[in-house]
Amino acid sequence: MSIQTNRAEPSSPNAHTDFTCNQEQQLSSISRSIEEMNSDKNETLPNEKKALKRHLGLFSGISLILGTIIGSGIFISPIGVLKQTESIGLCLVVWGLCGLISILGALCYAEIGTVIPLSGSELAYMREGIGSVHARTGDILAFIVNWANTFILLPSTTAILSLTFGTYFLSGVTNSPSPPIRFIKMLAIFVIGLLIDSLLFLFLFYTKMHDDLGILGTVNGISVTASNRLNIIFVISKTVTILAIVIGGLVRIGQGYTENLKTGFDGTTSNPLSISLAFYSGLWAYGGWASLNSVTEELKNPKRNLWLSIVVALSSVIVLYLLTNISYFTVMNTAELLSSDAVAMTWGEAVLGPAVRVLTILVSFSALGSANATIYTSGRYFMVGARYGYLPEIFSCIQKQRLTPLPSIVLMTILSIIYCIPSNIGNLIGFVSFVSWMFFGLTFLATIFCKFTKAKADRVVKVPIPVIIFMILVSIYLVIAPVISGPNIGYLVALIILLVGLVFYYLFVFRKIQLKVMKKINMFLLELFHLTMSTVNTEE
Repeated sequence: MSIQTNRAEPSSPNAHTDFTCNQEQQLSSISRSIEEMNSDKNETLPNEKKALKRHLGLFSGISLILGTIIGSGIFISPIGVLKQTESIGLCLVVWGLCGLISILGALCYAEIGTVIPLSGSELAYMREGIGSVHARTGDILAFIVNWANTFILLPSTTAILSLTFGTYFLSGVTNSPSPPIRFIKMLAIFVIGLLIDSLLFLFLFYTKMHDDLGILGTVNGISVTASNRLNIIFVISKTVTILAIVIGGLVRIGQGYTENLKTGFDGTTSNPLSISLAFYSGLWAYGGWASLNSVTEELKNPKRNLWLSIVVALSSVIVLYLLTNISYFTVMNTAELLSSDAVAMTWGEAVLGPAVRVLTILVSFSALGSANATIYTSGRYFMVGARYGYLPEIFSCIQKQRLTPLPSIVLMTILSIIYCIPSNIGNLIGFVSFVSWMFFGLTFLATIFCKFTKAKADRVVKVPIPVIIFMILVSIYLVIAPVISGPNIGYLVALIILLVGLVFYYLFVFRKIQLKVMKKINMFLLELFHLTMSTVNTEE
């Protein structure tokens, strides 16, 4: 493992400049590997650097956020929210407040995202935001953010979505609410491979023979355009699913099925810690509102489309989620909803009858669409982390013909499959949420810092400091309260993984220890995958 960053002592007046110096210096080792590989072949040196194209417009940006948010959450989280609130009235209030928190958080991200318009999201914000106040602290936090996203958040999120796909798809096919778990695992792993690189070996042999890669089924690893189009198709599919549930609920209200809604706040819990867990579940369903910041380099006119995509997408999601929950309650009372393993399937059995199979399959593809969007953004995230020297340099490369971060996507495949093995969706959700809100809070803090250290930067959105402080307090509450109210081994495992990350930072970033074997591995992979270096896209 060879990880390099330019070392700068925090006390130096130019420390931050040193930390953000030319990426060619940070990745000089792999550049030499490219040169040596082509020199050995006596070919013209094709080590020119290519940037990701700006191909995502406003509609694509909205689709990406919708594709990430509307997935398994609205079909899983209603149980968790209702269980902790214990009343339909408070349950709906929590859903609305979760949407409001998500909008405020997204606006904070829109501000810092336009001030620091770089792919990598929280990684870039730690490095450029907090790093502008104290370089070493910013660099450490950026590394830990990248470490957590690489080994916890992104692969486990993909695993959750893939397992949800497997559960609902098999339920629809077999007409069983509880299909065998081993088949769910197998299907989830197959889906991850299909979306990323299930035909990797075919790809390798094919690229040896042809310059045009063709359509091989490895959508995210081969074609940016194909992945984006597939994501839009998934968004349409999941929107149709949600609208079907919403319309069905409105019809039932018109038919007089309102007795459950009339119970209001009867039985509401008075435990504030329990309510925090309800927010945990609800906010999981809204997760993804910051996803577009991870692909800022590929967004057309980012200073306009970034914040506009977030506002339009989230406003739509809030309305859809509230109407979806109301629709659930026109069919199920509190006890019935809590006893259901698949809320959408239970709703469909009452409203659609035998046609419920179609609904469950649509729900499964909704989760699949979110998995595809998550894979799309995470591949780019790993690439940016490698640019900064937080991952081996090979992950900063992109495939020459298709300009996709293929090594990063392969890494995502392996880690996601590993997280599929435990197959406990509930624990994985808590695991992800606990870590996510740590870094959301740090990003909000970085947003405040940037108001002073980057005061002259152009801002499309200017969030008042009291609002940002409120979001920091929300983040602290959402990290601490669940640990107090329901401690479990997942929180401990997450902390251990983060501590291991600090050890790796000390060894490979601060001390800059290099493993010679990585040079040979780099050269082999560069030739095998037809890779080239990537650069930051600075086009507007």
